[in-house]
Amino acid sequence: MLISTGMATAIGEQVGREYSAAIQYDLISAYFERQALPQLTALYREQATEERFHGKKVLDYVTEAGGVIEIPAIEKQKHDFASLTEAVKTALDSEINVTKAINKLMDQAINENDHLARGMLQWFVDEQLEEVSLQSDLLTVVERAGNDVNYIEQYVAALPQSNAETD
Repeated sequence: MLISTGMATAIGEQVGREYSAAIQYDLISAYFERQALPQLTALYREQATEERFHGKKVLDYVTEAGGVIEIPAIEKQKHDFASLTEAVKTALDSEINVTKAINKLMDQAINENDHLARGMLQWFVDEQLEEVSLQSDLLTVVERAGNDVNYIEQYVAALPQSNAETD
């Protein structure tokens, strides 16, 4: 086995966080769809797909390394929002929490001298910069735009498209 039981357990918890984030993004997307905001709806649907891909990526890593993975129960996510700002802030807070968890996993891999896990986790460390930056920038735009939802939709439409399956 190329992975310790402790590392496999900790990464299993991360799988749960990734799937939880996917659910949260699906619910944010549903909120934007109810608000008739197609660009924001599409962005958060894409984010949900990307988070599911991330969860599968770490799940596959543990299995490939010979570990047994257990995914904890996923807590209920926020399903309605008072404003666009609250919805985007929820996404940003989620990404910040995931970043902190990834950093703790990296610390654990370093402490265990688990170079394979460190290599896999470095991809996630780099990815989190992109994720937090996207949500932070979007929150700034939403706060600046106020009630001008057309401006927000135009901003989102101009964002580079990503492919969650290659991230």
